Amino acid sequence: MNRRSLGFYLIFGLFFWGIPAALVAGPSAIIYTLAAALPVWLFFRNNPLMPTDNAESDRLGETAVTILAGFAVLYIIADALVGQKLFQFNLFLVGTKSIDRVIEQTNAGTSAGRGVFQLVGVILGLLPFCLIDVTSQASRLGRVALWMAALLMLFYGVTSSRGAVILCVLTIFLGKSSNWRRTVIGGGVAFLLFTVASHLRGDYGNSGSPLRDAVSGPYINLTLMRLSNCGSAAWYQFVAEFFKKFIPAFLFPKSIYSFNVQTSLCIYPSADQTVSAVSIFTWLGEIYYYRPSILTAISAGIMLGAMGRLIDRQLIKNRLPVSRVAIGFACMIMLRSRTLDVLTYLIGELIFLLFWPHLRRLAKYLRNCLPLPGSASALPQPQKDTP
Repeated sequence: MNRRSLGFYLIFGLFFWGIPAALVAGPSAIIYTLAAALPVWLFFRNNPLMPTDNAESDRLGETAVTILAGFAVLYIIADALVGQKLFQFNLFLVGTKSIDRVIEQTNAGTSAGRGVFQLVGVILGLLPFCLIDVTSQASRLGRVALWMAALLMLFYGVTSSRGAVILCVLTIFLGKSSNWRRTVIGGGVAFLLFTVASHLRGDYGNSGSPLRDAVSGPYINLTLMRLSNCGSAAWYQFVAEFFKKFIPAFLFPKSIYSFNVQTSLCIYPSADQTVSAVSIFTWLGEIYYYRPSILTAISAGIMLGAMGRLIDRQLIKNRLPVSRVAIGFACMIMLRSRTLDVLTYLIGELIFLLFWPHLRRLAKYLRNCLPLPGSASALPQPQKDTP
Protein backbone atom coordinates (compact mmCIF):
# COMPACT_ATOMS: atom_id res chain seq x y z
CA MET A 1 0.00 0.00 0.00
CA ASN A 2 2.84 2.41 0.73
CA ARG A 3 3.96 2.22 -2.91
CA ARG A 4 0.66 3.70 -4.07
CA SER A 5 0.45 7.42 -4.72
CA LEU A 6 -2.05 9.59 -2.92
CA GLY A 7 -3.87 9.92 -6.25
CA PHE A 8 -4.66 6.19 -6.14
CA TYR A 9 -6.49 6.57 -2.83
CA LEU A 10 -8.37 9.66 -4.02
CA ILE A 11 -9.55 8.00 -7.21
CA PHE A 12 -10.43 4.79 -5.39
CA GLY A 13 -12.49 6.74 -2.85
CA LEU A 14 -14.29 8.71 -5.57
CA PHE A 15 -15.21 5.48 -7.37
CA PHE A 16 -16.02 3.49 -4.22
CA TRP A 17 -18.59 6.02 -3.00
CA GLY A 18 -19.58 7.42 -6.42
CA ILE A 19 -20.30 4.50 -8.74
CA PRO A 20 -22.79 2.66 -6.45
CA ALA A 21 -24.74 5.93 -6.17
CA ALA A 22 -25.96 5.22 -9.71
CA LEU A 23 -28.42 2.77 -8.13
CA VAL A 24 -30.20 5.64 -6.37
CA ALA A 25 -29.28 8.68 -8.49
CA GLY A 26 -29.09 7.23 -11.98
CA PRO A 27 -26.34 7.39 -14.64
CA SER A 28 -25.48 10.98 -13.70
CA ALA A 29 -23.59 9.63 -10.67
CA ILE A 30 -21.21 7.76 -12.99
CA ILE A 31 -20.71 10.82 -15.18
CA TYR A 32 -19.88 13.06 -12.21
CA THR A 33 -17.58 10.42 -10.74
CA LEU A 34 -15.60 10.22 -13.98
CA ALA A 35 -15.55 14.03 -14.25
CA ALA A 36 -14.04 14.31 -10.75
CA ALA A 37 -11.60 11.40 -11.10
CA LEU A 38 -10.11 12.48 -14.46
CA PRO A 39 -8.39 15.67 -13.16
CA VAL A 40 -6.97 13.70 -10.22
CA TRP A 41 -5.52 11.13 -12.63
CA LEU A 42 -4.00 13.89 -14.78
CA PHE A 43 -2.30 15.48 -11.76
CA PHE A 44 -0.74 12.16 -10.73
CA ARG A 45 0.54 10.93 -14.08
CA ASN A 46 4.21 9.91 -13.95
CA ASN A 47 4.27 10.29 -10.18
CA PRO A 48 7.71 9.44 -8.69
CA LEU A 49 8.09 6.43 -6.42
CA MET A 50 8.47 6.67 -2.66
CA PRO A 51 12.08 5.95 -1.58
CA THR A 52 12.25 2.91 0.69
CA ASP A 53 15.84 3.18 1.93
CA ASN A 54 16.91 5.47 4.76
CA ALA A 55 19.79 7.84 4.14
CA GLU A 56 22.54 7.96 6.74
CA SER A 57 21.66 11.58 7.46
CA ASP A 58 18.13 10.49 8.45
CA ARG A 59 19.31 8.66 11.57
CA LEU A 60 17.71 9.94 14.77
CA GLY A 61 19.78 10.48 17.87
CA GLU A 62 18.50 10.49 21.43
CA THR A 63 18.01 14.25 21.38
CA ALA A 64 15.85 14.11 18.25
CA VAL A 65 13.75 11.26 19.67
CA THR A 66 13.24 13.17 22.91
CA ILE A 67 12.16 16.28 21.03
CA LEU A 68 9.73 14.47 18.73
CA ALA A 69 8.15 12.23 21.39
CA GLY A 70 8.15 15.05 23.96
CA PHE A 71 6.47 17.42 21.51
CA ALA A 72 3.66 14.89 20.97
CA VAL A 73 3.12 14.32 24.70
CA LEU A 74 3.21 18.04 25.50
CA TYR A 75 0.61 18.71 22.80
CA ILE A 76 -1.73 16.09 24.26
CA ILE A 77 -1.37 17.51 27.77
CA ALA A 78 -1.92 21.10 26.62
CA ASP A 79 -4.87 20.28 24.37
CA ALA A 80 -6.49 18.05 26.99
CA LEU A 81 -6.26 20.80 29.63
CA VAL A 82 -6.98 24.04 27.75
CA GLY A 83 -7.67 23.07 24.12
CA GLN A 84 -10.20 20.75 22.51
CA LYS A 85 -10.30 18.42 25.55
CA LEU A 86 -10.92 15.41 23.33
CA PHE A 87 -10.94 12.88 26.14
CA GLN A 88 -14.52 13.96 26.91
CA PHE A 89 -15.52 12.85 23.37
CA ASN A 90 -13.58 9.57 23.35
CA LEU A 91 -16.03 6.71 22.76
CA PHE A 92 -13.74 4.22 24.55
CA LEU A 93 -13.90 6.38 27.67
CA VAL A 94 -17.42 7.83 27.73
CA GLY A 95 -19.36 5.45 25.43
CA THR A 96 -22.70 6.74 24.12
CA LYS A 97 -22.09 10.18 25.61
CA SER A 98 -19.43 10.77 22.96
CA ILE A 99 -22.03 11.11 20.17
CA ASP A 100 -24.26 13.41 22.22
CA ARG A 101 -21.34 15.68 23.04
CA VAL A 102 -20.12 15.81 19.45
CA ILE A 103 -23.62 16.69 18.20
CA GLU A 104 -23.96 19.35 20.89
CA GLN A 105 -20.66 20.86 19.80
CA THR A 106 -21.73 20.68 16.14
CA ASN A 107 -24.97 22.57 16.84
CA ALA A 108 -23.06 25.22 18.77
CA GLY A 109 -20.54 25.75 15.97
CA THR A 110 -22.82 25.54 12.92
CA SER A 111 -21.65 27.89 10.11
CA ALA A 112 -18.63 28.98 12.17
CA GLY A 113 -15.06 28.25 11.21
CA ARG A 114 -12.56 26.30 13.29
CA GLY A 115 -11.04 27.90 16.36
CA VAL A 116 -7.31 28.01 16.99
CA PHE A 117 -7.23 24.74 18.97
CA GLN A 118 -9.29 22.88 16.38
CA LEU A 119 -7.06 24.19 13.62
CA VAL A 120 -3.92 23.07 15.44
CA GLY A 121 -5.55 19.69 16.01
CA VAL A 122 -6.18 19.24 12.28
CA ILE A 123 -2.63 20.26 11.42
CA LEU A 124 -1.06 17.90 13.95
CA GLY A 125 -3.28 14.99 12.97
CA LEU A 126 -0.44 13.55 10.88
CA LEU A 127 2.17 13.73 13.66
CA PRO A 128 1.61 10.22 15.12
CA PHE A 129 2.03 8.61 11.70
CA CYS A 130 5.20 10.61 11.07
CA LEU A 131 6.51 9.31 14.40
CA ILE A 132 5.83 5.76 13.20
CA ASP A 133 7.63 6.56 9.95
CA VAL A 134 10.85 7.52 11.72
CA THR A 135 10.89 4.65 14.21
CA SER A 136 13.15 2.68 11.86
CA GLN A 137 15.71 5.49 12.09
CA ALA A 138 16.01 5.39 15.88
CA SER A 139 17.63 3.10 18.42
CA ARG A 140 15.64 0.34 20.13
CA LEU A 141 14.77 2.54 23.09
CA GLY A 142 13.99 5.39 20.72
CA ARG A 143 11.59 3.20 18.75
CA VAL A 144 9.71 2.34 21.95
CA ALA A 145 9.42 6.02 22.89
CA LEU A 146 8.20 7.03 19.43
CA TRP A 147 5.66 4.21 19.25
CA MET A 148 4.30 5.03 22.71
CA ALA A 149 3.92 8.71 21.81
CA ALA A 150 2.26 7.83 18.48
CA LEU A 151 -0.23 5.39 20.03
CA LEU A 152 -1.09 7.88 22.77
CA MET A 153 -1.80 10.56 20.16
CA LEU A 154 -3.93 8.18 18.11
CA PHE A 155 -5.99 7.20 21.16
CA TYR A 156 -6.42 10.85 22.11
CA GLY A 157 -7.61 11.73 18.59
CA VAL A 158 -10.39 9.12 18.52
CA THR A 159 -13.68 10.79 19.40
CA SER A 160 -16.97 9.22 18.30
CA SER A 161 -15.65 8.21 14.88
CA ARG A 162 -15.44 4.50 14.10
CA GLY A 163 -13.75 5.45 10.82
CA ALA A 164 -10.83 6.89 12.79
CA VAL A 165 -10.43 3.53 14.52
CA ILE A 166 -10.30 1.66 11.20
CA LEU A 167 -7.88 4.25 9.79
CA CYS A 168 -5.44 3.86 12.69
CA VAL A 169 -5.47 0.05 12.66
CA LEU A 170 -5.09 -0.38 8.91
CA THR A 171 -2.33 2.21 8.72
CA ILE A 172 -0.36 0.54 11.51
CA PHE A 173 -0.62 -2.87 9.83
CA LEU A 174 -0.21 -1.83 6.20
CA GLY A 175 1.82 1.39 6.38
CA LYS A 176 5.34 -0.06 6.49
CA SER A 177 4.70 -3.06 4.23
CA SER A 178 1.68 -4.95 2.99
CA ASN A 179 1.00 -8.56 2.08
CA TRP A 180 -1.92 -10.94 2.37
CA ARG A 181 -1.03 -11.93 5.92
CA ARG A 182 -0.80 -8.35 7.20
CA THR A 183 -3.95 -7.42 5.27
CA VAL A 184 -5.97 -10.27 6.79
CA ILE A 185 -4.71 -9.61 10.33
CA GLY A 186 -5.14 -5.84 10.02
CA GLY A 187 -8.62 -6.22 8.55
CA GLY A 188 -9.59 -8.63 11.34
CA VAL A 189 -8.36 -6.31 14.09
CA ALA A 190 -10.03 -3.32 12.41
CA PHE A 191 -13.36 -5.18 12.21
CA LEU A 192 -13.06 -6.28 15.85
CA LEU A 193 -12.41 -2.74 17.07
CA PHE A 194 -15.17 -1.41 14.78
CA THR A 195 -17.56 -3.87 16.45
CA VAL A 196 -16.41 -2.84 19.93
CA ALA A 197 -16.74 0.85 19.04
CA SER A 198 -20.23 0.29 17.61
CA HIS A 199 -21.26 -1.48 20.81
CA LEU A 200 -19.89 1.35 22.98
CA ARG A 201 -21.75 3.92 20.85
CA GLY A 202 -24.99 1.97 21.28
CA ASP A 203 -25.36 1.32 17.54
CA TYR A 204 -26.48 -2.27 18.05
CA GLY A 205 -29.53 -0.96 19.87
CA ASN A 206 -30.65 0.80 16.68
CA SER A 207 -29.58 -1.78 14.11
CA GLY A 208 -28.45 -5.35 13.81
CA SER A 209 -25.57 -4.47 11.49
CA PRO A 210 -23.75 -1.17 12.10
CA LEU A 211 -21.26 -1.93 9.30
CA ARG A 212 -24.08 -2.38 6.79
CA ASP A 213 -25.71 0.85 7.96
CA ALA A 214 -22.40 2.71 7.78
CA VAL A 215 -22.04 1.78 4.11
CA SER A 216 -25.68 2.06 3.01
CA GLY A 217 -26.67 5.08 5.13
CA PRO A 218 -25.07 7.75 2.91
CA TYR A 219 -26.89 6.42 -0.18
CA ILE A 220 -30.22 6.39 1.65
CA ASN A 221 -29.66 9.98 2.75
CA LEU A 222 -28.63 10.95 -0.79
CA THR A 223 -31.93 9.55 -2.06
CA LEU A 224 -33.90 11.52 0.56
CA MET A 225 -31.97 14.66 -0.30
CA ARG A 226 -32.81 14.37 -3.99
CA LEU A 227 -36.47 13.75 -3.19
CA SER A 228 -36.63 16.77 -0.86
CA ASN A 229 -36.53 20.42 -1.81
CA CYS A 230 -33.24 21.33 -0.14
CA GLY A 231 -32.37 24.18 -2.48
CA SER A 232 -29.25 24.67 -4.57
CA ALA A 233 -26.33 27.02 -5.14
CA ALA A 234 -24.00 27.96 -7.99
CA TRP A 235 -20.89 25.86 -8.62
CA TYR A 236 -18.56 28.81 -8.02
CA GLN A 237 -19.90 29.06 -4.47
CA PHE A 238 -18.52 25.56 -3.93
CA VAL A 239 -15.11 26.82 -5.07
CA ALA A 240 -15.48 29.86 -2.82
CA GLU A 241 -16.09 27.57 0.19
CA PHE A 242 -12.73 25.95 -0.56
CA PHE A 243 -10.81 29.22 -0.59
CA LYS A 244 -12.50 30.32 2.63
CA LYS A 245 -10.66 27.47 4.33
CA PHE A 246 -7.35 29.31 3.93
CA ILE A 247 -8.64 32.10 6.20
CA PRO A 248 -8.39 31.17 9.93
CA ALA A 249 -11.71 31.87 11.63
CA PHE A 250 -10.00 32.99 14.86
CA LEU A 251 -8.24 35.78 12.92
CA PHE A 252 -11.03 36.81 10.57
CA PRO A 253 -14.63 35.82 11.40
CA LYS A 254 -16.28 34.07 8.47
CA SER A 255 -19.51 32.33 7.67
CA ILE A 256 -19.30 28.91 6.05
CA TYR A 257 -22.08 26.75 4.67
CA SER A 258 -22.36 23.61 6.80
CA PHE A 259 -23.75 21.42 4.03
CA ASN A 260 -24.29 18.22 6.02
CA VAL A 261 -25.95 20.03 8.92
CA GLN A 262 -28.24 22.17 6.76
CA THR A 263 -29.22 19.24 4.54
CA SER A 264 -29.87 17.10 7.62
CA LEU A 265 -32.28 19.78 8.83
CA CYS A 266 -33.90 19.76 5.40
CA ILE A 267 -34.70 16.04 5.35
CA TYR A 268 -35.16 15.71 9.14
CA PRO A 269 -36.60 19.11 10.21
CA SER A 270 -36.76 20.07 13.89
CA ALA A 271 -38.63 22.80 15.71
CA ASP A 272 -35.54 24.35 17.29
CA GLN A 273 -33.39 24.11 14.14
CA THR A 274 -30.85 21.79 15.73
CA VAL A 275 -29.84 18.33 14.58
CA SER A 276 -30.06 15.21 16.70
CA ALA A 277 -27.68 13.46 14.28
CA VAL A 278 -25.62 14.79 11.39
CA SER A 279 -26.39 12.88 8.20
CA ILE A 280 -23.91 12.30 5.40
CA PHE A 281 -24.70 11.98 1.70
CA THR A 282 -21.51 10.68 0.02
CA TRP A 283 -19.30 13.23 -1.74
CA LEU A 284 -21.93 13.41 -4.51
CA GLY A 285 -24.32 15.23 -2.16
CA GLU A 286 -22.43 18.49 -2.65
CA ILE A 287 -22.08 17.82 -6.37
CA TYR A 288 -25.85 17.65 -6.81
CA TYR A 289 -26.40 20.70 -4.58
CA TYR A 290 -24.02 23.05 -6.41
CA ARG A 291 -25.10 23.48 -10.03
CA PRO A 292 -24.38 22.90 -12.83
CA SER A 293 -23.18 19.68 -11.23
CA ILE A 294 -20.73 18.80 -14.00
CA LEU A 295 -18.74 21.98 -13.31
CA THR A 296 -18.83 21.27 -9.58
CA ALA A 297 -17.50 17.75 -10.17
CA ILE A 298 -14.69 18.98 -12.39
CA SER A 299 -13.81 21.72 -9.87
CA ALA A 300 -13.75 19.18 -7.06
CA GLY A 301 -11.43 16.93 -9.06
CA ILE A 302 -9.06 19.79 -9.89
CA MET A 303 -8.83 20.91 -6.26
CA LEU A 304 -8.37 17.35 -4.98
CA GLY A 305 -5.73 16.63 -7.62
CA ALA A 306 -3.79 19.85 -7.02
CA MET A 307 -3.80 19.57 -3.22
CA GLY A 308 -3.08 15.84 -3.37
CA ARG A 309 -0.10 16.29 -5.68
CA LEU A 310 1.41 19.01 -3.45
CA ILE A 311 1.12 16.76 -0.41
CA ASP A 312 2.40 13.66 -2.20
CA ARG A 313 5.54 15.54 -3.23
CA GLN A 314 6.21 16.49 0.38
CA LEU A 315 5.61 12.92 1.55
CA ILE A 316 8.09 11.57 -1.02
CA LYS A 317 10.63 14.29 -0.25
CA ASN A 318 10.50 13.52 3.49
CA ARG A 319 10.32 9.70 3.03
CA LEU A 320 7.01 9.22 4.87
CA PRO A 321 5.33 6.09 3.44
CA VAL A 322 3.23 5.33 6.54
CA SER A 323 1.94 8.89 6.58
CA ARG A 324 0.96 8.60 2.92
CA VAL A 325 -1.08 5.47 3.67
CA ALA A 326 -2.73 7.28 6.59
CA ILE A 327 -3.67 10.29 4.45
CA GLY A 328 -4.90 7.99 1.70
CA PHE A 329 -7.17 5.99 4.00
CA ALA A 330 -8.44 9.20 5.63
CA CYS A 331 -9.39 10.64 2.23
CA MET A 332 -11.21 7.45 1.28
CA ILE A 333 -13.20 7.52 4.53
CA MET A 334 -14.01 11.24 4.31
CA LEU A 335 -15.25 10.93 0.72
CA ARG A 336 -18.13 9.06 2.32
CA SER A 337 -19.16 12.53 3.48
CA ARG A 338 -17.86 15.58 1.56
CA THR A 339 -15.09 16.63 -0.78
CA LEU A 340 -14.71 19.88 1.16
CA ASP A 341 -13.98 17.84 4.29
CA VAL A 342 -11.19 16.13 2.38
CA LEU A 343 -9.82 19.47 1.18
CA THR A 344 -9.88 20.88 4.72
CA TYR A 345 -7.93 17.86 5.89
CA LEU A 346 -5.41 18.14 3.03
CA ILE A 347 -4.76 21.82 3.76
CA GLY A 348 -3.97 20.98 7.37
CA GLU A 349 -1.63 18.13 6.43
CA LEU A 350 0.18 20.29 3.87
CA ILE A 351 0.88 22.89 6.57
CA PHE A 352 2.21 20.18 8.86
CA LEU A 353 4.43 18.64 6.18
CA LEU A 354 6.02 22.03 5.55
CA PHE A 355 6.69 22.29 9.29
CA TRP A 356 7.88 18.68 9.81
CA PRO A 357 11.48 19.07 8.46
CA HIS A 358 12.07 22.01 10.80
CA LEU A 359 10.85 19.97 13.77
CA ARG A 360 13.34 17.24 12.89
CA ARG A 361 16.18 19.73 12.45
CA LEU A 362 15.50 21.20 15.87
CA ALA A 363 17.66 18.47 17.39
CA LYS A 364 20.61 19.52 15.24
CA TYR A 365 20.12 23.14 16.20
CA LEU A 366 20.16 22.24 19.89
CA ARG A 367 23.21 20.02 19.45
CA ASN A 368 25.09 22.97 18.01
CA CYS A 369 24.01 25.24 20.85
CA LEU A 370 24.47 22.88 23.80
CA PRO A 371 27.59 20.92 24.76
CA LEU A 372 27.12 17.15 24.64
CA PRO A 373 27.62 15.33 27.95
CA GLY A 374 30.87 13.44 28.05
CA SER A 375 32.31 15.28 25.09
CA ALA A 376 36.03 15.84 25.46
CA SER A 377 35.81 19.08 23.54
CA ALA A 378 33.29 20.45 26.06
CA LEU A 379 35.67 20.00 29.03
CA PRO A 380 38.37 22.51 29.91
CA GLN A 381 41.82 21.30 28.83
CA PRO A 382 44.57 21.21 31.45
CA GLN A 383 47.29 23.80 30.92
CA LYS A 384 50.85 22.61 30.51
CA ASP A 385 53.60 24.32 32.46
CA THR A 386 56.11 26.08 30.30
CA PRO A 387 59.64 26.50 31.35
